[in-house]
Amino acid sequence: MATQKVPLTSLKQIQQHIRTALAVPQMENSPCVEYQKVPVMAAPMTLGDLGNIFRVPAPASTCEADPNADGRWFVSSVNPGAALLQLKGLRVKPGLRLVPYLLRTPDGGGVGHICAVPEASSTTEFLESALSEDAEWHYPPFPEGSLSHTMLALEGDRSPMSYIVASILCREIQAFGAVGKDRQWGQHQLIETVPAQVNWRWKNTRPKSFASKVKTNPDGTAAVEFFSCRTTSPFAIFHHLDQYAKGTYVATSKDRRSPSSKTKGRRPRKSPAEKGSTWASPKRSLFS
Repeated sequence: MATQKVPLTSLKQIQQHIRTALAVPQMENSPCVEYQKVPVMAAPMTLGDLGNIFRVPAPASTCEADPNADGRWFVSSVNPGAALLQLKGLRVKPGLRLVPYLLRTPDGGGVGHICAVPEASSTTEFLESALSEDAEWHYPPFPEGSLSHTMLALEGDRSPMSYIVASILCREIQAFGAVGKDRQWGQHQLIETVPAQVNWRWKNTRPKSFASKVKTNPDGTAAVEFFSCRTTSPFAIFHHLDQYAKGTYVATSKDRRSPSSKTKGRRPRKSPAEKGSTWASPKRSLFS
């Protein structure tokens, strides 16, 4: 049984590397009308046809699966697997791939979705076959053969750092592609001390330490604990606790909010990382 503290700088470096790898290209992040109306030309069969390309405009054609801001899902060009190329301890299992989808709305909002599929099913044509015209943002595409949880596609060396990477990666995957009013986890900042700029109101006893920790057990289980602060009103500190069963990087996560600031205002919709009960210290600490 070993508990290891993780420096905040290391945690932030891991997060920044993952966010850089999952960054959405501008063409997909803000699809424009001009992009959607780019004409699709048939391949020339003769030299005469080749010359006609430069004389007669080809008829415009719009693909339903192209990047759009109409609230329809489309396949993204981002390669989520690249997020793990330079991170030690965690990797995508052979024969599987992480594939991304995006949705953008006319009001500037949008969400994303990453799922895991067999490598043979990761072609663009196959991924687009899962798209539906009437699909809404809370019903993302799941191609045939998709795993029930994205993190099931990962394997690693079971080192303490591999669990740290998994905890950060899982939240960044959940937040992939979120923009505008739908961007929630992106407004969180990882912390190891309480920001002094805010007058905090604690619901229960203030924790003695806000250091990030990882604990590995002889039975193959593990736990990760870290804290974040929402940097937009209403300000709040979140306690993140992930527990890993033996042989998996799919965590049972608890994300608890407390304390809150005294700032008044309408509370925004919670992200996956913000859902859960308010702060309630466990009867027995996993890190004691």
